[in-house]
Amino acid sequence: MKTVGLIQPNFQTGPKHLNSWYLPYTLGCLWSYVNQYKDIQDNFKIHSWIFQRPLIGDAVEQLVDCDVIFCSMYMWNINYCYKLLSTLKRINPDIIIVAGGPEIPWRDKNFFNDHPYIDSIAINEGEQAALAVMRNIIAGEDLPKTLQFERIKELDKLPSPYLTGVFDSLIEANPDIEWVPTIETDRGCPFKCTYCDWGSATASKMHKFHMQRIHDEINWCADNKMPYFNFTASNFGAFKRDLEIADYMIEANERTGNPAVLSASYAKNNIDAVYQIGRKLLDANIQNAPAASFQTTTPEVLKNVKRDNMKINSVAIVTQKAKEYNLPIMTELIMGMPGETYSSWLKVIDTMFEHNVINMDIFYLQLIENAPMNVEDKETFGMETFRAYDYFYETTSNVEQEIDNGTAESINIISSSSTLTEKEMYDLSKYSWFVVGMHSYGVTTLITDYMYRKADIQYSEFYTALMEYVQTDPEISKWFEQHKEGYSLWKQTGYNLHTIGGYTIKGGWKGINSFMPIAQLNNYVPRLVELVIEFIGQYDIQHEVISDYKKLALLMPKQFDQYLLEPATIELTSDLLQTSAVTVSDRYNNFPKTADEHMDWLFFGRRRNWQTNLITPFNHK
Repeated sequence: MKTVGLIQPNFQTGPKHLNSWYLPYTLGCLWSYVNQYKDIQDNFKIHSWIFQRPLIGDAVEQLVDCDVIFCSMYMWNINYCYKLLSTLKRINPDIIIVAGGPEIPWRDKNFFNDHPYIDSIAINEGEQAALAVMRNIIAGEDLPKTLQFERIKELDKLPSPYLTGVFDSLIEANPDIEWVPTIETDRGCPFKCTYCDWGSATASKMHKFHMQRIHDEINWCADNKMPYFNFTASNFGAFKRDLEIADYMIEANERTGNPAVLSASYAKNNIDAVYQIGRKLLDANIQNAPAASFQTTTPEVLKNVKRDNMKINSVAIVTQKAKEYNLPIMTELIMGMPGETYSSWLKVIDTMFEHNVINMDIFYLQLIENAPMNVEDKETFGMETFRAYDYFYETTSNVEQEIDNGTAESINIISSSSTLTEKEMYDLSKYSWFVVGMHSYGVTTLITDYMYRKADIQYSEFYTALMEYVQTDPEISKWFEQHKEGYSLWKQTGYNLHTIGGYTIKGGWKGINSFMPIAQLNNYVPRLVELVIEFIGQYDIQHEVISDYKKLALLMPKQFDQYLLEPATIELTSDLLQTSAVTVSDRYNNFPKTADEHMDWLFFGRRRNWQTNLITPFNHK
């Protein structure tokens, strides 16, 4: 009986205190597929799983006696995997190593010269490749260097790793972990966005898993006390049946309390269904953020990235639908895409705010290994990048050691393009940092909306001037200086351990979202509100409007030790919100007990508007 080691390392996900880790779903799928065949059952068994990132020596000790290794490589684990696999091969030259995953640079003709310790690689889906490898081993035949099969269209032929018990022993051996399951409802993506590599399945027909399997998997995950579900569908809501899948989750939640949170990538051309799903889930107290993934609204950029044929590009239609379903709307934006300029980016954010899209998750453009933009378009658009080692999770304290020993993970982040100089790219970063902090976290949302509505003052005009004005405060001025220094160091070193206002960022992905957490750490929300009031003194605004703004601006950001344990009713004397009274309440009745937990939630809960309290018109009876 030959023993198999399964390697799919990942970082911890979510707030630290939850101890959440993804189940190694990809390799679970491979094993459940191959293990349905008797010849595999008779000749192979699982020896070990690697799903975290133990020290290389510890992982080698766990795996070195295996006969076969299957390793699934992603951008967040590829360097760790290279180091682990090369060490395993050096210590045990007879071990057979097969690698797959979307990050493998299979187009590189020198791949096997650079990585001679890898015996074979699987391109695209891995189930059939894994079966072929194992049968070659049984037959004593040499392994092909590359294995590539047609995509499986009849997905019902794929056994579920959950329902076949693949993960049972892993879960039993790790009772302290809050597991995050990955649930597939379909495979493939019909779109061709050039920055994306959806498991190497972009521009492909979508194929569906059977509804009974999905129903049973949802119940299995709920019964195993997994509160956070991760759906891998590229366009959840694209099919009518996705509404029924939402009902499955609601039924499971009513029975077990799980799932409590859903993460999904929603459909781009079926907005009505997306918001029906979002409304259903929120009514059942399942947190979710049906993101309108606009990415940009600049027509030339949309054309450059082959995204100009989507209904989601109409911000007015999308936001009107959200209003019809009484849903908060959030969007994802990508900063620095080919053709974007400084002025066009400010217009993108203006467009969001004009349509009441308050909550924005802004990402720097990332050039992914096998995405068309990286393979075909990099030179065309003059894109220059730097290597970031901290874009998946928090920077570890030993990041320099990880870089030296080759295990630090990285991704190429945009630094300039033919339409954005390096300085302009930094200016975009600074502006986005400030605007997300002030607007998406609730300090200026109401007053900027009022001034746009009443005086047609553009958001970018307001925020550009306000950003300069707040720097008259010496403490805030230091934050901006530290931000600039931190951005420069990030580009030089590839990791962010810089301190701004006493807060150490510890992660490139956190940078854009850190302004308000820094302000709260320094108890500076009241001072920011004062500065805004001073700034708007140059405009002809009634005293009553300013008074109402101050009341609400101090309540809208969710602040530690100032939680709204009960809803507060606020009387208004102006037309700031065109109502005479509002109720301000906590969205989720979630009140962290420590300042550190609160800071975690400001970052990890941002996509669900956790960071702002809910303001609704008060219904006088």
